Amino acid sequence: MHAIPSPSQREPRRLQPAVPDAYAAMGWIEEFTELARLAIDEEDDEVLRRGYEDELLRRAVYLRAAGLFDVVEIRHPALRAMLDDAR
Repeated sequence: MHAIPSPSQREPRRLQPAVPDAYAAMGWIEEFTELARLAIDEEDDEVLRRGYEDELLRRAVYLRAAGLFDVVEIRHPALRAMLDDAR
């Protein structure tokens, strides 16, 4: 018969390392926010701004499906309207 180890003798439970998918998701969020900043700040080159917006909207589809916009509020009025229109 084996004795049950006391709490002080137990191996501490370790958290699982973050899975690669979590890092990929963070990368998508970082890209999304950078594209949003670029699209908002670009005033001189319409073609460049539209390119940023197109990439932004492509990523928004996946981020919306992942539930990001259920917990994050877009405060910039033009960006929020663009994302709402793209639904």
